[in-house]
Amino acid sequence: MTTSSTTPATVVLIHGAWHGPWCFDKVVAGLESRGVPVVTVDRRRMHEASGELRGVTDSDENEAIVRRAFEEIDGPIVALGHSFGGVSLTTAPLGNDSVKHLVYLTAIMPDTEGTIPDNFVNPELITAVVPGEDGSTTVQEDKIRYAFYHQCSDEDYERALGLLVRDEGAVPFDAARDTAWSKITTTYVVCTEDQALLAEGQRTLARRADRVVEWATDHSPFFSAPDLVVELLDNLAREYAA
Repeated sequence: MTTSSTTPATVVLIHGAWHGPWCFDKVVAGLESRGVPVVTVDRRRMHEASGELRGVTDSDENEAIVRRAFEEIDGPIVALGHSFGGVSLTTAPLGNDSVKHLVYLTAIMPDTEGTIPDNFVNPELITAVVPGEDGSTTVQEDKIRYAFYHQCSDEDYERALGLLVRDEGAVPFDAARDTAWSKITTTYVVCTEDQALLAEGQRTLARRADRVVEWATDHSPFFSAPDLVVELLDNLAREYAA
């Protein structure tokens, strides 16, 4: 369903682990071409000791980053979290009446205790995560395409390979928290060919959502099927328009 308003809701995009706002470039271009306002959240920061840009995984800091992005937007918001981006999507919207709809794109969708299904993360991805001496993590290079980009073009894969960063190592939730998805309408997008987060585990989480969509895509539909992502978000932005 769409509204007749000419002012779509602002789409906010939250990237996952090891990634950055760059992963949404095709989606941003597609939405902007349709007149949909869009904001990407950068969950990375400069690590003082190493001088490297690193992904933030601490739950409180993640929430604060995303909450600030929401607070800077006037009007209704449709927010999407990809993969680990679902963690901050679960808590940052709480108390913000402007956030009208949540989209979990093959994403972590924790309950109040931060638990996820046992069959959610592919064991091959778990063994491919390489911890550093300082607790940060990266992914074995020879497993990156398999896990994240196996339906993507060589060009997109090579670009991503040069832009991935280390992530700080931390648990998604360090204490029980309330969930935004229990209060705000939610769509879960199951990516059935995902080789990082398994489809059956995604479907288990998707039972918590109001709507469920399934795409036959890999872990990175923003690269492999950006038109699907744009179409979904365009429709939602108009459904929840001001």
